[in-house]
Amino acid sequence: MTRGLQPPEPRHGGHYTFVGEPDQEARYIFAALDAAAIGTLSRSICKPWIYLKICEQPDVVRAVLPPHWAIRQPPSWIMTKVLAPANAPLPEGYSLRIEDDGEILGASVHYGDEAVARGRIALLGDTALFDQISTDEPHRRKGLGRTLMQALSNAAIDRRAPKGLLSATEMGRWLYQSIGWSVHSPYTSAVIPG
Repeated sequence: MTRGLQPPEPRHGGHYTFVGEPDQEARYIFAALDAAAIGTLSRSICKPWIYLKICEQPDVVRAVLPPHWAIRQPPSWIMTKVLAPANAPLPEGYSLRIEDDGEILGASVHYGDEAVARGRIALLGDTALFDQISTDEPHRRKGLGRTLMQALSNAAIDRRAPKGLLSATEMGRWLYQSIGWSVHSPYTSAVIPG
């Protein structure tokens, strides 16, 4: 939803989404490892850049895949948090903007007219899925990411979505843990490279 893709379709015990990018044609997402189903699916895929994304440890996923599949690095995690309202202060010279498209909310921090930090949430019932959270390098370590996350959390709570969910990289994991997010599971990505 936050990336303008078609909704996922249930397939092979998980969900399938066509992405259409040169380095990612499509993705299958699995909330847990079903070794038989994922093993069968991975043997049926011959084309590169069709990802399998699975909530499981990389070594466990590796064990059910054919040898020509690669586990992508660095590792990532699914993280969760019960959201709580709080102030979202910004350093002097910065401003915050929220854009509401119904089920998608975007937030951006601006320095003058330039957006220097951004993120989005998709509202899925009582859960807000946080996505595409980033801060431009020259503006990092000023608390902008923390402010952005809190502003998005406040917006989610206002829309009766008090649960947060996100996929975090290694660098993001530590930021999110410092603001109260918990690791729910490892999130392993596997693909046949091109």
